[in-house]
Amino acid sequence: MPIENVINDKEKIVYTICRGVMTLEDFTEHMKRIWSDTKYYGYHELLDTTLGDWTDFDFGFLFTIAEKASRLTSFDPNTKVAYVVQEGKQKALTDFYKNIKAMLPVNSRKLETFYSKEEAIAWLKS
Repeated sequence: MPIENVINDKEKIVYTICRGVMTLEDFTEHMKRIWSDTKYYGYHELLDTTLGDWTDFDFGFLFTIAEKASRLTSFDPNTKVAYVVQEGKQKALTDFYKNIKAMLPVNSRKLETFYSKEEAIAWLKS
């Protein structure tokens, strides 16, 4: 599976790792499996995109993901999502997604991008 999750119930963090070629279907499945599950309400998420291949991922996919995410009631708006990215398309995709989320009329989770897991984890725990 291109998107793997490790759940840390003690820290209340979902550690998500993207591997291989990323598609809209992968993120739709991730939304069903993790984001739509109310047992993870109140959990932060670290989404490591650095091992994924984003060449086929279209900016238009982000509109679909943001729209679907905005309809979810399983999110705690007081939680955070930390994206770990590499410079280039990963950073551009994440920045674009962040801007889309800001335009939607919903109270959403805080989202930030980082270049290291250590910085991302520190922010999630702050």
